[in-house]
Amino acid sequence: MIIKHELIEAQKDIEVFITYPRKTPFVVNLLKLVKSADTKISCRTNDEAIFVNASEIYYIESVDRKTIINCENNIFYTNEPLYKFLEKLENIGFFQINKYCIVNLNKLDTIKQLPNSHLEAILKNGKQLYVTRKYLNDLKNILRGKH
Repeated sequence: MIIKHELIEAQKDIEVFITYPRKTPFVVNLLKLVKSADTKISCRTNDEAIFVNASEIYYIESVDRKTIINCENNIFYTNEPLYKFLEKLENIGFFQINKYCIVNLNKLDTIKQLPNSHLEAILKNGKQLYVTRKYLNDLKNILRGKH
């Protein structure tokens, strides 16, 4: 991979141009990653409203009717239901792994096989999340590049 960048002070916004010989799963993931860097999610801490880049999110979970946005070292909250995040983020690398959790596949480190055909998703920050059977086949297809 060749990476080029150029500072043009007269330019108003960042422009990303990606060329490739063929569209591979790597290229698709790269495009999703670049797009996720520009997607902002509105959330809050205990005392202030903020925007978080989708690329910084590790996973989003619903606990006791609250939606929690988990980043590497920070946790944020929102009133928006989990399914709304899936609608907004599934095209940029997010995937639902169980009824209460959406994970950023760009933050996925390894997948570990558990007894009775279950999987455990281990994220780059060490967090371990359970993948239920309902989402297992779709996740395997995505990871194989067939989705």
